[in-house]
Amino acid sequence: MFIIIRIILDVIFVISSFIISYLIRFDSLTWSNFLSAPIHQYSNYLLAITIVYVLSFNFFSMYKTKKGFLLYLDELIGVFLTVLFASSILIVLTFINGEYQLARPIIFLSVPVALILLALSRELVLRIEIVARSKGFGGKRAAIIGSGELAQTVADKIRQHPSYGINFAGFIGDGNKEVLGNIDELESIVARYNIQTIYVADKAYTRERLAELADFCDQKNIVFGTIPDVFQILTTSPSVEDIDGLPIVTLRQTKYTMLSRVIKRVFDVVLSLFGIIIFFIPMILIYFLIKFTSQGVVIYAQARVGRNGKPFKLYKFRTMISGAEHKTGPVLATDDDTRKTPIGKILRATNLDELPQLFNILKGDMSFVGPRPERPFFVEQFRLFIPKYMERHKIRPGLAGWAQFHGGYNMPAEEKIKYDLYYIENWSFLLDIKIILSYLWIAFTLQRRN
Repeated sequence: MFIIIRIILDVIFVISSFIISYLIRFDSLTWSNFLSAPIHQYSNYLLAITIVYVLSFNFFSMYKTKKGFLLYLDELIGVFLTVLFASSILIVLTFINGEYQLARPIIFLSVPVALILLALSRELVLRIEIVARSKGFGGKRAAIIGSGELAQTVADKIRQHPSYGINFAGFIGDGNKEVLGNIDELESIVARYNIQTIYVADKAYTRERLAELADFCDQKNIVFGTIPDVFQILTTSPSVEDIDGLPIVTLRQTKYTMLSRVIKRVFDVVLSLFGIIIFFIPMILIYFLIKFTSQGVVIYAQARVGRNGKPFKLYKFRTMISGAEHKTGPVLATDDDTRKTPIGKILRATNLDELPQLFNILKGDMSFVGPRPERPFFVEQFRLFIPKYMERHKIRPGLAGWAQFHGGYNMPAEEKIKYDLYYIENWSFLLDIKIILSYLWIAFTLQRRN
């Protein structure tokens, strides 16, 4: 239903954007000017324009149901790309067919108008759709087999993200408040609560038992899934190949190729230079604020582990009292850390303490997006008990990370690694843009994620 609504609204607002552009082009905002303008010459173009726009929206997958994170940002980026793409096609058509050359100025004028109208309408529809899904409209009722921490985590994730279209019905097992019944009552539970999806979030289940559950779900036309934890498969996605009919499961290799590194590095250099220019005066002001309000160095260099495990010096504005770790040794900072200075609290809340890392990025020690660099002391500890922990050092560490966006700076290291590896395996330039924009939003709205 929402796909049909989007198509209808797209058509309405595309036509509206060109009508508004036409009125601006011929100064026809008054009734007399409107009647004297050559509107009949342009009305014939609207059908072609509408078709080009609808096909462009479809090309950028804007009529597919969106699930996951950063949905509103996804929608805005999709609208931006669609409008530019469709407008470019329309401009090309005016050169191919001379009859349409009169419409060229209107096409240029329509770009900002279409961006505003389409972005507003699609954001509104998306918000209504997510609210509808959270109320159970169009979603699948899901039950979770399990009663431990993993099962509770899955339930919390389902509730937090209604965009996935999954409605949590309850647990199957013992020990939970929202228990639907025991596993022995599975068939009656499915019928009674209209369960359409079942997730197993219990590590104690054997392969044989999982196979039985999968067979049961297949007979009942129920979606079946298992939830592995970080120590089972982390984030590495398997793919299936075959040799003369013999299936072989292989682990997927990272998408982070040499070309990806070049693109990412060029982007980092350009954006870091721009950032240094923009924030030069604020950095000078912060420098003197720290200098005159507390004793000690203003910018300190701390050893961190970078790409391929090589150490480097990370630059930050000092936010704690001088010699904060002389007695305790290396410890992780906390939200209510008493070692923070008054200015340091503000800098940390706004992420402005990390501005000197623009120079780290320019030097090549870091990137704008990547796993956050850890200190050697902690890396040596984490690598001993977290599987594949050193895999996160295949790429440059980042000023902003996928893990920080999802769980904040205080997320446990064993959880961070899942997000870090996911980022490495699924890297794309568009994903970097999304993370950077989200990071800026968090910084400027004083919502440091913890």
